[in-house]
Amino acid sequence: MQTKTMISLAGTLAMLSVAAPAHAYLDPATGSIILQAVIGAIAGATLFLRTSLYKVKSFFVRGDKAGADQE
Repeated sequence: MQTKTMISLAGTLAMLSVAAPAHAYLDPATGSIILQAVIGAIAGATLFLRTSLYKVKSFFVRGDKAGADQE
């Protein structure tokens, strides 16, 4: 497994070292798509962390809330 990782890393580095510069044009829509992806990633991460936090909280909180009122 370690050998495959090293071969993949060496191949990736070799390809990046011989890459020619790409004189590409980025139109305004590209910036909009990138901005939309960043906002979506932030919203997704927030939802994931919030859901995870509720699961952790529910693990530590007692489930019987009605019993607390009787004491």
